Amino acid sequence: MDLLPVNFYVLRFCGVWKEHKNSNLYELRALLDCFRANLCQPRNSMEESILKQYDLKDFVVMIIMNEAKRITCAFMFISQISGFLVLIGPLMTQNERQLPMKMYVPYSMMELFPYLLTYLEQVAVVFYGVSLNVAFDSLVYGFIIHTCGQIELLCYRLSETFRFLQENNKEKEHDVIEKFAIAECVRHHVSVCNIMHRIQSLFMWIITILFFFSLITLCSSVYQMSNKNFFSVEFFVFLVYLGAMLFQVFSYCWYGNELDLKNKSIAHAIYASDWTVISAKQRKSLSFMMMISQGGRILSFYGICSLVLSTFTWILKTSYSSFNLLQQATI
Repeated sequence: MDLLPVNFYVLRFCGVWKEHKNSNLYELRALLDCFRANLCQPRNSMEESILKQYDLKDFVVMIIMNEAKRITCAFMFISQISGFLVLIGPLMTQNERQLPMKMYVPYSMMELFPYLLTYLEQVAVVFYGVSLNVAFDSLVYGFIIHTCGQIELLCYRLSETFRFLQENNKEKEHDVIEKFAIAECVRHHVSVCNIMHRIQSLFMWIITILFFFSLITLCSSVYQMSNKNFFSVEFFVFLVYLGAMLFQVFSYCWYGNELDLKNKSIAHAIYASDWTVISAKQRKSLSFMMMISQGGRILSFYGICSLVLSTFTWILKTSYSSFNLLQQATI
């Protein structure tokens, strides 16, 4: 996989993705094909360096330089630590033959061998669930980050196009070159808008459900923590789990907000360039691009749930209000 290889490796390991099959996840494959289009590919070393800033491929070499990789590693680390604390929790208590999660077993747990087999089964389930959750979440982050990279690439091509047209203003085929160059930038912008639309239609309904349950989980987790003893195993389990969940929601809102800001930079790139060297007909195309980009692009589910920082603060405020209500109801 040329795009987000770590994520798709984990998805293949979990059995939910097959690269050369056409039976599942058609919309996801269509989104990948948009990124693989010729317009979205780098044409020189400078464009490669621009996309490399947003790439998650060189996972070890570029980890210090790439913010997305640090966040992916941190999210995986926090999630695995949370799952590890859930698994070792029963071992730290005085109750014998207690499992990390409650489940029905049609056999006695008094013997050591059945208990160990059941315990190892839950270990595998937790590891599988955490890996799959992190892979899917960071997959959405990765697509948004790569979209920001395409916008940055578009801004660079716009500035280079204006510079080239200014240097070759007296050429005989100037009008033909100008028409072709501006048309390429317009098609690239349309492709970026199509990518953002596909991300919204494919993932936003899932993220909306996630945010709703995160709101409930955040409130209940804080309430459960308030009833636990400090420095107890249960308290630390809830604390790390709460941190992982907040990290997950915050990353969605942060990268969605970054995409909105990056999209607005297209208008600035056009305005800061020497757009006077092109004809009036091509200026109309660029004016249309500016009008679209100036409005921003907020990923949302029919305006109900938007990936902006204000959504994250609203979740925190609403959860805290619900927590206070629960506290007063139990007094």
